[in-house]
Amino acid sequence: MFGLQGLAAVLLPLVGRDPVGAVAAVVLFGLGFGVATIARPALLADRYGTAAYASLSGTLALPITAAKAVAPLAAAGIAQVAGYPAVMGVVAGACVLGALSLMAYARVPSAGRVPHAAPEDA
Repeated sequence: MFGLQGLAAVLLPLVGRDPVGAVAAVVLFGLGFGVATIARPALLADRYGTAAYASLSGTLALPITAAKAVAPLAAAGIAQVAGYPAVMGVVAGACVLGALSLMAYARVPSAGRVPHAAPEDA
């Protein structure tokens, strides 16, 4: 999901002057955003269990909301200094970091996950 968003962020400056290209890049980014929105609750419940879900979801709401509020201002500042392609490069970098974090997440055991038992020999 984050890889798709990173690809879209890199493509937008390259194909964004054409309306079809711009729409395609924005749709790709939106797909990644939508999947991330759906996956977040499942990942939290899988990692920490359902008993802690409400507390963790509430705790995550503040930094997520703050990031959504500050990101446009930060992007405008970066665009003024380094240009629009640099903004999309930062977005793509953040998406790569997110993708790498999810890959690391998959490799670390968690309290909420039940390990799969090996089939018994008959």
